[in-house]
Amino acid sequence: MREDGHTENGVTNTAARTGAVIGVLDRFPVLVLGLLLVGAFCASSAAPLAGLYVVEGLGQPPWKISMVAVVQVCVTLLVNRGFGRAIDRGFPVKILLITSILCFALGMFILGAIRNYWVYLCLVSILLGIGAGALSVMYSFGRLFAEQTGRDVVKFNGFLRIQTSLGWMVGPAASLSLYGAFGFAATYFTISGLAAVWFVVCLLIVPSAFKTHHPNSLKSGAKVPFNFGLLQACVPVFFIAAANVVFVSAMPLYFSAELGLVASSAGFALSVKCLVEVVVIYFCAKLIRKVGERKGMLISAVLGAIFFGLIHEAGTLVDVLVLAVLDGAYYGIFAGISMTFVQNFAKDQPGIATGYYVSTLFVGGLLGNLLTGVVASAYDFRTTVLMACLFAVIGAVILLISRDVNPDAKTAASSR
Repeated sequence: MREDGHTENGVTNTAARTGAVIGVLDRFPVLVLGLLLVGAFCASSAAPLAGLYVVEGLGQPPWKISMVAVVQVCVTLLVNRGFGRAIDRGFPVKILLITSILCFALGMFILGAIRNYWVYLCLVSILLGIGAGALSVMYSFGRLFAEQTGRDVVKFNGFLRIQTSLGWMVGPAASLSLYGAFGFAATYFTISGLAAVWFVVCLLIVPSAFKTHHPNSLKSGAKVPFNFGLLQACVPVFFIAAANVVFVSAMPLYFSAELGLVASSAGFALSVKCLVEVVVIYFCAKLIRKVGERKGMLISAVLGAIFFGLIHEAGTLVDVLVLAVLDGAYYGIFAGISMTFVQNFAKDQPGIATGYYVSTLFVGGLLGNLLTGVVASAYDFRTTVLMACLFAVIGAVILLISRDVNPDAKTAASSR
């Protein structure tokens, strides 16, 4: 018996079980990718219903959508920060992921059972904010798994992002179709049921004792070192992510109301974009090996600025669909490189780095949605496309004047 009350045999057996599960996952890495795919499908199924539910389901004015979004994103930022630190301090990944999944499932169930705006704002938005933390945990799990099994981290990160893209290709369309046929309650109960499947998949796939293997990870109670490079890396990610959200938010009305295209044109354009995006992500590892992460991000930002400039002048459905290929190319490069780009500024703290990355995406998305409404109300949706172009240009300039991360550099040690 050891002094901490644990038997040596107990520790050995736990390590053996964890090693056995990792061995299975090493032979069948598709299981790790499948976990993320199921999670992305669940999360993306809920996303397009939020605004509809507040306005059509609860009869509230559109501005109240922003209140829910702000609460949810603020909670997600805090959760990503806390979960990232916990992962780097050696806390088991499975407990964090299960917590997020259960909160998401409960939030979906409450939305189906109780139609009340204040319940949504004060309770469900908090639960969904915690549930959104699952994304950064799954990305951290994927990165740690790739490192522990000797895989190409860049390539495996690309595979992880492909699962997210695939989930978003199917989830929103499925949930909106279900809502159109059966209403909000049935849709939310169905998503809650899907989250239960996600929970079971997590129980079966993620080893109970899986944790970080980095010797320089944070010790319990230790201060988090300040890493200026990590923060700096998140800035261009923020602008490129915000540019994408601004355009995607404005696109349906921009195409139909201002370009005079059929209502389905936005859906066709998104389908083309997502298809190209998945293909581009798959080949991003080769691009990184040739030019590096920063220059790859720079290429993405420049292509994005070109796309927004050209789509501003589009006039026909053919123009839109052809340019959707460029849209998928720039965003596919961004999606395939950005996570690795940020993580490389804190290689021994992947939990914190991934938390920063996902939080940056959420903040960029929130700001993009808010600015879309403001600018479109003051001017028009065509002007929002120019704003997206400006964001992409800012991201490109920041990347142009930035330096590549020193591959041998350790996380900055200056404490807060």
